[in-house]
Amino acid sequence: CSLGVGQIEKASLYVPELDQLAAMLKESLRGNFETVETKVVECPDLTKWGLAAPGICGNQRIIDIGGVPNLLDPKYHGTAFFSIPQIAEDVGMKGGYVYGAGAASSKVVGVNAELMPSEHISEKCRCSRYSKVLEDGSHTMEKYNSNEFGLLANLIACDGKKGKVIEVRAKKRVGQDNFVTCMRTGLAKGLQEEDEKNEKRFGTRQIGVGGVFKVKSGKVRGHVMPDFKPTVMVDGPEVEEWLHFYEMGPDLTCLSVFLTGDPTIAPSNPNGLDLRLEHTHFFSQKTNEGGHYHFDTTPDDVEYVGYFLPAPNVYRVANAFKRERILAEKKRREEKD
Repeated sequence: CSLGVGQIEKASLYVPELDQLAAMLKESLRGNFETVETKVVECPDLTKWGLAAPGICGNQRIIDIGGVPNLLDPKYHGTAFFSIPQIAEDVGMKGGYVYGAGAASSKVVGVNAELMPSEHISEKCRCSRYSKVLEDGSHTMEKYNSNEFGLLANLIACDGKKGKVIEVRAKKRVGQDNFVTCMRTGLAKGLQEEDEKNEKRFGTRQIGVGGVFKVKSGKVRGHVMPDFKPTVMVDGPEVEEWLHFYEMGPDLTCLSVFLTGDPTIAPSNPNGLDLRLEHTHFFSQKTNEGGHYHFDTTPDDVEYVGYFLPAPNVYRVANAFKRERILAEKKRREEKD
């Protein structure tokens, strides 16, 4: 199949003890926010945040599906579709709870759109939402009544149970990094320092984290993808210009997946699994706001509270970057011949 569907690769991630990870996250956020608290707690009932399962615990794994090349080239817009239950089954989590950030199916919505998936498959409970750009340039967010998605996604599959998680609270931003980038780069730095201390080569161990957080106060800058361009786009300034940006918030529920790095990158494998290192989408339970999180715009007023867990494995499904490299190599060979 042209999408490489069914091609699944898997890599192991480093899973610190929760107490250790909580301390590392505190250290990561300390210089960027005036007030930071992290501790191990029992996961609160996340259905109150508009999600399909009460918790984020049990057999959690990170899944990276498709990729940006599916968005850039119109030839994939009508073919790059995936099923949440099928993806869950493919990574050994049949009937599990899936949440994260991705693209909606244009077949379902009628246009290209952002997706905030939250689906507890075996419980037949779906609280997914999508956000799209309207003809007048404004945006809206609505319930998404399908288990199909398009193009790309960064997901967590788990049992959706309650259990021990890391609670992270951060208030009043004083640094430049957004909440997620700050945690991700801080953990990478902490891991590197630990590896250097133990004289281990950094690059073999990476941490992957999934979780849900709330923007309790303040506003954020987010984007919503408009409908597809009919021409091939080049990643970078062209895509930035194409996206629609809005200020949204407060009281946003955010679904987040991030990794300190790709555990498979090596001199012999410079691209690794082409993993996206962070992806966060959000929605409001009270307004029609939703989209892709970039950063908060009100540093003095912003307050975050979130619940996070490390994952022992990352799965790469239908890697679009790899497909494009293979096609380019094939084309080069044909031109040579």
